[in-house]
Amino acid sequence: MKDYLKNPVFYMTVVPILAGLWMLYGLAFAYPASVQNWKDSKAEYEETQKILEQILKMEPQRLTFQREKSKNTDFDYTNVIDQFTKQFGVAPDNYTLNVRGATKKAGKTVKSADLSIKTIDIENLCKFLSGVLARWPELECEVLRLDKLTVGKNAWKVTLRLTYYY
Repeated sequence: MKDYLKNPVFYMTVVPILAGLWMLYGLAFAYPASVQNWKDSKAEYEETQKILEQILKMEPQRLTFQREKSKNTDFDYTNVIDQFTKQFGVAPDNYTLNVRGATKKAGKTVKSADLSIKTIDIENLCKFLSGVLARWPELECEVLRLDKLTVGKNAWKVTLRLTYYY
């Protein structure tokens, strides 16, 4: 075996040198990177707080949604669809809504409806669907049918079957 590995003076010099190199690495690279990560995270947190405040200003009922949900299981398609169609620029005469009565299915009450939108563009349709489905997690879109209209490049007739479970 090598003689220098048996010599204790070797370890007394190598260990402090390695510790010094580790300290230099920490001061030169690791610490500045962690400070930058902290600043980025803090900026992202502040931006997120502003967005959350805007959401709560628009819909303060989101804070009490779970409590209200447990008290009130009434889901009204006409109010929900009316709210979201107004929000995404769908005129009242541009859609028809046919609501079916509530039925029991697998121990749950099911309420379904057919929504037909005469003309809508894909972007607003996606925003509409994601908004409705995100706001009401128990709501499912079982059927989505798109028919291209000859009126314009981005004009579609949409037929949806929505089902709400509670």
